[in-house]
Amino acid sequence: MFINLKIYMGVAIKEILTYDEIEISSIQNKKIAIDSFNMLYQFLSSIRQADGSHLTDSKGNITSHLKGLFNRLVYFKKNNIKAVFIFDGIAPKLKEKERKLRLEKKISADKKYQEALDLDLMEDARKYSTSTSRLENYMIEEAKKLISLFGFAIINAPSEAEAQGAELVKESLVYASASQDFDSLLFGAKYLIRNLSVSSKRKIPGTSMYKDTQIEFYDLEKNLKNLNISNDELIIISILCGTDFNPGGIKGIGPKKALKLVREFRDKWDVLFNSLDWYSYFPYTWLEVFNTFKKIPVEKNLSIENFPMKKEEIIDFLKEKDFDEIMLQRSLSSIKNIKTLDNFFS
Repeated sequence: MFINLKIYMGVAIKEILTYDEIEISSIQNKKIAIDSFNMLYQFLSSIRQADGSHLTDSKGNITSHLKGLFNRLVYFKKNNIKAVFIFDGIAPKLKEKERKLRLEKKISADKKYQEALDLDLMEDARKYSTSTSRLENYMIEEAKKLISLFGFAIINAPSEAEAQGAELVKESLVYASASQDFDSLLFGAKYLIRNLSVSSKRKIPGTSMYKDTQIEFYDLEKNLKNLNISNDELIIISILCGTDFNPGGIKGIGPKKALKLVREFRDKWDVLFNSLDWYSYFPYTWLEVFNTFKKIPVEKNLSIENFPMKKEEIIDFLKEKDFDEIMLQRSLSSIKNIKTLDNFFS
């Protein structure tokens, strides 16, 4: 059985946002909330063999998520990124439609992937394979185990990981949220970091090509000021464009048009959505979507605990998954000051 609680599309509002390109050194020694499902899904989509199949161990179990996660954890340790890994809980009710759409897309991609394999079209096969990934329960448990062995903190959110990460930022328990999606900003995270990865290249979705990337740093207050809107109005813009809770949004409306409409209809949201024939797109009110963002369950006043890294246990665990011991030793030996990890979050 697989789970698909997390939707890896988010809101399409980048077009109207500004960001700074930063170096990894600028966030060293800072606590960063990591959207774990988002990250693991990236590994499952991108870490594949030439024919599009996942990496596996000798028993046929998928290990792509562990390969990517190991490299990411080493990267965080080497750069002293104080990562806090947040895992999703129960998905909001309004996410059901998006989950069904995602499942339909996966089934369609699976079919195209198999057809491409049958025709020996390896490039097409790899392209379609990236849309077939499923995050299964055992993968999540393995990821949590590896994260724990590295000594990083884990938080199980009651609902959306991005909402929980935003809450940690609000409470100054972490500096920023890290995710490829922009939902963190809608949930009120002061700072959002994108492209926090080992490689400076990122795979272009639906293709076999890669593009150069830089770490992107989004300042929520700076963007709201530049756009002359409130955070609530940013949520309205996102609802018009489409969110995980109202996939697709209103036909023909992108971020720039949505921004114009929000400025025009300020505080007259019922008038705005009625004029756009909202109910021809969705059987629930726009306010239900809005309140899903505003009232999503989060844990407050959490205690973030860390532990010393357990190098030998990491090696033993990954050797069972057929990882090369020499590679593991070399990577782990590149981490400096391992003995200081008792004070990792001090």
